Amino acid sequence: MDMDVCRRLYDMAEVDTIIVLTSSNTKYLTGFSSTNCQLILTKDNSYFLTDMRYYLEAQEKLGKRFEVLCRDISSCKDLICGKTIGIESDISYLEFKTLNALAEGNTVEISRHIDNLRAIKSAYEINCIKRAQIVTDKAYKAALPMLKEGVSEIEIAAYIEYVIKKNCCNVAFDSIVAFGEHTASPHAHPSQRTLKNGDFITMDIGANCDGYCSDMTRTVGYGQLGDRQLEIYGYVLNSQNLAIKNLKAGMKGKEGDAIARDYFKEVGVEKYFTHSLGHGVGIDIHEGVGLTPREERVLLPDMVVTVEPGLYIDGEFGVRIEDMVQIKENSVINLTDTDKQITIL
Repeated sequence: MDMDVCRRLYDMAEVDTIIVLTSSNTKYLTGFSSTNCQLILTKDNSYFLTDMRYYLEAQEKLGKRFEVLCRDISSCKDLICGKTIGIESDISYLEFKTLNALAEGNTVEISRHIDNLRAIKSAYEINCIKRAQIVTDKAYKAALPMLKEGVSEIEIAAYIEYVIKKNCCNVAFDSIVAFGEHTASPHAHPSQRTLKNGDFITMDIGANCDGYCSDMTRTVGYGQLGDRQLEIYGYVLNSQNLAIKNLKAGMKGKEGDAIARDYFKEVGVEKYFTHSLGHGVGIDIHEGVGLTPREERVLLPDMVVTVEPGLYIDGEFGVRIEDMVQIKENSVINLTDTDKQITIL
C-alpha cells in the first residue's frame, strides 16, 4: 500500500496521533499481515510495532516507509504527539482502556475515515480480488466432477478448500456446501448429509489472495429436478441479472437491494428472500457499503460488492446465486466469470 494512504488518513482524522490496532486495518495501511502489529502515525513519523517473530520480515518489507520497532503499544507513551489520539471503534475493551490511559482520556473515534478509504478499491486491490476469484472458479469447477451420489457435504467442502490452498491461496471464509433440504439454510454448515438424486447443491466459496477476498455462490442440480425447483432457480437468476444490469454509482445501498426485492414481490416469492442482496468485499469478506434494506450509504465508483439474491423454502430447498461486481459511474463490471445458467449433473 502506498504511504500516501497513511498521510491521507492522518489529514482526514484531524488528530495529533493515530493508533491502529485491528489486523485488517493494519493490513490495509501497510500491506503487511501478522498476528501482532500496531501502527502509530504522527505528523512527522510512522511507526510499525511488532515482536521478534515478525521483526526481520517487517523490517525488510516496511523499513523504507515505517520505523519498525519491537515494542508493545502500552509502552509507547514517548511516541505519542499532541493531545488527541485517533482510535478505532472496533477494538476490545482492554485495548480501549490501554489507549485511553495513553491519551489521558483524549481519544477520538476515526474508524469512519478508515472505512471511507477502504471502500474505494485501488487497481492493485481490484487485481487481488480478481486473482482470488480465478482460484475460486478453479475450485468450483474442480468440485463438479466430485459430486456423485453418496458423497457428503463435508467431503466436497474439504476438497474445495484443498484446491484453493493448492493454488497458493487461503480460504476467505468457511466454505458453505449444502445438499437438498440443507440448501434452505442460507449459511448451512457442511455435514455428513450425502448427495441424493433430485437434490439442489449450494456452494458458497471464496479464496483469499494476498489478503483480499473473493466470494461466489453457485447452486446446481443433481439428477432429476422438479418443476418448482426450476421455477425458483429462474426467479433467482432473473433477479440477479436485473440487479447487475441496474446497479450504478450514486445509488443508495437500500435502492440496490430493492431492485431484487421488488422483483420477488412481483412474482410472489418475496417471503422466501430472507437476507439482503449483498455486501462489500475486500480485505474482510464483509466490509463497506452493503446492499441491504436499511443501507443509506451511497455506492461509489470502484467499490466492490456482492450481488447474491436467494430464495429459501424451509424443509425443501433453497437457491442462491452470487457474483462480485465493481461499481462504475453508470453500470458495473462483473468480476465473476463463472457460468450461472442452470447446471444439472
